[in-house]
Amino acid sequence: MIKKKTAWPFQEGFIINGTAETHVFTDYRWNDGSVSRRQFVDPNSYDHTRITVRPISLKLPSSQDQ
Repeated sequence: MIKKKTAWPFQEGFIINGTAETHVFTDYRWNDGSVSRRQFVDPNSYDHTRITVRPISLKLPSSQDQ
């Protein structure tokens, strides 16, 4: 049986310009250990030093019950 390849997002990059945010990329970690990036903005069109990277957690905070 072949193991299905799956990925989970672990961080996102944003450019913050005043009150506006532009979602630039999302990084994914695959179950084989590799990492890939999904770009939403052309990487040659922005200043990479302006990126704010935020970690992603797929778990709900313990204070939120459903």
